[in-house]
Amino acid sequence: MSLASLFSQPFHQIRQRGRRRSPNRHRHRWPLFWLGLSLSILLILPATGGLTQVPPGLPTPPAQDSPAADAPANETPDETFALPSIRNILASNGTVLETAPVRLDGRTVFRVATAGGVSARARANEIAQRLSEVARRGFEADQDWTVAWEEDPESNQPILFVNNTFLMTVTDGDAQIRGLPNVRLRAEDLVERLELALERYEQERQPNYLWRRVRDAFLISVGVVVAITGLVLWQRQLRSRKQQLQAQVDAEAAAPSATPPDLRQQIARQQALNLISLQQWGSRILQGAILGGGLFWLLGLFPYTRPWQPTLLQVMQVPLKTLGVILAVYGLVRLSNILVDRLFLVLQEDTLPVSLRSKRLTLRFSTVSRVAKNILGLLWVVIGLLTVLAILGLDLGPLLAGAGIIGLALSLASQNVLKDMINGFLILLEDQYGVGDIVIVGTAAGLVENMNLRITQLRNTQGNLITIPNGQIDIVENLSKEWARVDLSIPIALSADLDQALHLIKAVADSLSQDPLWKGNILEPPQMLGVDDLGVGGATLRIWIKTQPLKQFEVGREFRHRLKLAFDKAQIALGVPQQSLVMQQTQPTIQDLAASQVDPKVRSGQSAEPTALPEKNHQSHHYGEHHNPNP
Repeated sequence: MSLASLFSQPFHQIRQRGRRRSPNRHRHRWPLFWLGLSLSILLILPATGGLTQVPPGLPTPPAQDSPAADAPANETPDETFALPSIRNILASNGTVLETAPVRLDGRTVFRVATAGGVSARARANEIAQRLSEVARRGFEADQDWTVAWEEDPESNQPILFVNNTFLMTVTDGDAQIRGLPNVRLRAEDLVERLELALERYEQERQPNYLWRRVRDAFLISVGVVVAITGLVLWQRQLRSRKQQLQAQVDAEAAAPSATPPDLRQQIARQQALNLISLQQWGSRILQGAILGGGLFWLLGLFPYTRPWQPTLLQVMQVPLKTLGVILAVYGLVRLSNILVDRLFLVLQEDTLPVSLRSKRLTLRFSTVSRVAKNILGLLWVVIGLLTVLAILGLDLGPLLAGAGIIGLALSLASQNVLKDMINGFLILLEDQYGVGDIVIVGTAAGLVENMNLRITQLRNTQGNLITIPNGQIDIVENLSKEWARVDLSIPIALSADLDQALHLIKAVADSLSQDPLWKGNILEPPQMLGVDDLGVGGATLRIWIKTQPLKQFEVGREFRHRLKLAFDKAQIALGVPQQSLVMQQTQPTIQDLAASQVDPKVRSGQSAEPTALPEKNHQSHHYGEHHNPNP
C-alpha cells in the first residue's frame, strides 16, 4: 500500500497554546479588586444577623445544644452537613441516641431525644409548634414571660410550662444529651434557655430592630450586586484573553516552519488556555454561590423569614451535596489534566537528543498524556459516583462487594479485553508508536489517529478509519520514529559515464541539503553508496539521505525533481529495459533438398525464406526506493 499521499500535507499538528504578554496585562486584574472589595463588605457588615449572631441589646444565651456539646460520641445530628457516607460505611455497633432540634424563629433553642416510642423529630416538631403558639399569644397580649417546671408525681419527671401552658416533659434521654446526671438539672437548663429565647423573640419584633435589619439587607444586596458585577467583568476579560490566545495559536499553527516546535512552549500555551477555562468555570460557580448565599443570608435577617432557613437547608441538603460532588469532580478532572501535562513534560524532556527531542517528544507526550488523562478522569468519576450514592443513603458495603464479584466474572469472560489493555499499556510504556506516527501493522498501514489502552485507530490513504485491537498487534513497522531515510536507486544507461553520473548525483544531494528551505529536514550529509547493481537495463546507483521523521517523502520528491533536471542538462540517459531480435539466413543442405523435392524454389537453387531464431527478451528489473512505500 502506498503511503506517499499521506504526507502531501501535515496531518499531525499539535495545537500550540500560549499567552501573549503585554505591558498592559495588569489592567486585567482590576475586576479582582472590585470582587475583593465586595467580599470584604459582606464580611465586615456589623449586626448582619446570621443564624447564631445575637442582636444588639439582647442578652447572650448559653451555648446551644451543638453536636459537639450535646451529642454522644457516636451521634450524628440531623442538621449537620456531614456526609452520610460515614454513617453508612462505618456503622457503629453502639446504641445511637436519636435527637432533633426544637427551634423558635428558625434558631435552635435546645434538643430533645426519643421518648415513649415517639421519634425525636416528631417530638421536636410538636414542642416547637406549642412554643411558637405560646410566644405569639404572649407577644400579642404584651405579657411577661413565665417559664417554670414542676415534677410529675407519677413519673417523677419535670414538666415545663410557659405562661402556665404545658410545653414538654423532660426525660432521661433529654438529660443524657447534655451529659447531666439527672432530669432536674436538665429542666433548670431548659428554663434558662427558654427565657432567653422568648426575650429575643420579643426584641426582634421591635421597630428599631427591624429597621436595622432593613439597612443590613440593603448593604448585603449592594455587596452581592457589586460582587456579581465584578465577576461578570472578569469573565469578559478572560473571554477576550482566550480569544486573543486562540487567534495567536491558530496563526502559528498555520504558518510553515522548517524547525520542530518547542514542546515546553506548546505546553505553556496549552496550560494558559486550560487555566483560563478553569477560571471561567470557577467564576461562574462563585457567581452562583454569592447569589445563593446572599439570598440565604437575607432570609436569616428577619424573624418572619428565618424559619424558612432550616426548611430550605433540609430540602436542599441532598441536591446541594450532590451538586457539590459533581462540581468537585469536574474541577479535579480539569486540574488533573494540567498536572498531567506538567508531569510528563518534566519526565520526558531529557529522553532524546536535542535535535530529535521536540518532534518525538511531542508525539509521545500527546499519546501518553491523553491516556493518563482518561484514566484519571475515569477514576474521579467513579469516586464521585460512589460519593453520590453514599449521599443518597445507599449502603456501599454490599454494593462494592457485588461490584467485585461482577468484576471478577467479567474479567474471566473478557480475557481478550484484558489482553488488549495489557498490550496497549506495553505499547505506551515501550514507546512503540504514538498518535501522529505512520505505522504498518500487518496488512494495514496509515496514520495513527487515536489510541488508548484497548484499540489503535489508523487512517489510510483512502481516508478509511481502521480500528485494530491492541491484543492483535504483534509486529509494528514505525516509519516516523526519531528519524527517517530516503533510500533511492537511480538506473542509468550502460553507455553513460558512471563517474560523471556519481558526481552529479552527489552534487544535487549536497545542494539540496544546503538549501535554507530544506536543510532543516535533512539531518546528515547525503551518503553516496555507489554502483549498486549492473544489468542489461543499465547501472543502478544508490544514495541515502537521512531526514527528520515523516519528511523522507517530501525530501525524496524534491530530490527526484532536481536530479531529473540535472540529468537532462548533462545529457545522461536513464537506463531502460531492452529487447533484441536476431535475423539469420541459411543455405539448404542435401537432406533439405531430398525432403523438399516438390518445392520448385529449392530445385532451382533459390534460397528459402529466412528462419527467425527464438527471440531473446531481456528486461531490466524495475527500479524504485528500497524499503519505501512511496510508489
